[in-house]
Amino acid sequence: MSYIEDYTQVTGFHGHKCPGSAVGLRIAHVAISHLGRHGADNEVVAVGETDGCAIDAVQVLTGCTVGNRHMILQDNGKVAFTFWRVSDGAGLRVTAKPGSEAFRGEELWALAHKVEGGTATGEERARFSQAQAGRIQRILAAPVDEILLIEPVADEAPAAKKSRPHAPCDGCEELTSTAVLHDHRGRLLCPPCHLAAHGGVLPPDHAGHGHGHGHQAEHKHGHGHLQHN
Repeated sequence: MSYIEDYTQVTGFHGHKCPGSAVGLRIAHVAISHLGRHGADNEVVAVGETDGCAIDAVQVLTGCTVGNRHMILQDNGKVAFTFWRVSDGAGLRVTAKPGSEAFRGEELWALAHKVEGGTATGEERARFSQAQAGRIQRILAAPVDEILLIEPVADEAPAAKKSRPHAPCDGCEELTSTAVLHDHRGRLLCPPCHLAAHGGVLPPDHAGHGHGHGHQAEHKHGHGHLQHN
């Protein structure tokens, strides 16, 4: 299969060619082949475990994006994505295979540090660019099982987030989605103000503390009407 057209589309969005976006393309194609592309007649929800290059390709090609609330970003530092088709609950997790072209080797990492740190010679920069270009070609040409691990998932699909009204934060007074306002000692605070109220460190028992007080926000705020967008 040729991925030239799709990779051109991915690069147009991502801004440059790189192995990470090529891996994301391959992950997206696996998801689409199993579950179809997200759309009005085929709802697909995804969880991405990286904020790196791969997620741009996955968003562009699968239609599951952060903006349409069908890509949930949980940055665990892993090149891994889980997809669910909402209609029947079918799901799969796709991860980059350890030891494959999806990951830089030690020598390439050493070269990358020099390039990114501005200490590489012209020859080293050229060698790095050539190595990256070669990786892209091999990632796009390799059999799926050489670069990806695919496994079914039995977990229930997470619900796509719904839009909520906005209300003023009692700290900074900026309009904030009521989905993330925290009830802190009777004051509804946005996440940054909530963190500041705890001195920059949330106590261990504050996981999810105060979330989901949309209706409570309506009653407790004295700043006028909730705002919708």
